[in-house]
Amino acid sequence: MQEAKTGTGKAQYVIGGLAIALTIALCVVAVLYWEYIKNVSHYGYLGVFIISIFAGATVLVPIPGILVVFTMGSILHPALVGLVSGLGEAVGSIGIYLSGYSGQRAIQGLDNYRIFARFSDWIRRRGSVAVFLMSAILNPLFYPFTAIAGMLRFGLVRFFFLCWGGKSVKNMMIAYAGFFGLRSLLRWAGIMMGL
Repeated sequence: MQEAKTGTGKAQYVIGGLAIALTIALCVVAVLYWEYIKNVSHYGYLGVFIISIFAGATVLVPIPGILVVFTMGSILHPALVGLVSGLGEAVGSIGIYLSGYSGQRAIQGLDNYRIFARFSDWIRRRGSVAVFLMSAILNPLFYPFTAIAGMLRFGLVRFFFLCWGGKSVKNMMIAYAGFFGLRSLLRWAGIMMGL
């Protein structure tokens, strides 16, 4: 019985280590090759998807995913931009979830931290609603929230689909803001310049 627990514990550490290594690698790639990544947006929906994966996975490096979604919403169909970018961010957040998943043993030491206690209580009482709402709004607390969801063993598949739904809603609003706002701004600038 003890050997099975040890094997499971080792697997958790391996999964967590790989997830952290992947997140760090994506941060490094984003910094070193940002010009190339930025040019990916020229590839339409595929570009939006790829940039959104980086935006969803990189905690330390601010990737201007919002700017890409806003701009591409004015060029492409805004609802599709929202869905594709939501999918990309959900895929990117899996690494953060898995790094939290491997840190379940750290939960005992975090009970005294107010944000951990609030998030863990919210996830335990209102899991699906909490994940959807945290995904659907712009907030820097989504990353620790995702790691805590992993620590608490909130189902990965359910987390992924709720995250995709919430991120899609958020990104559709941003894409439609770009669709209406940027087009109106360009039209107004054209009128002012006599074009």
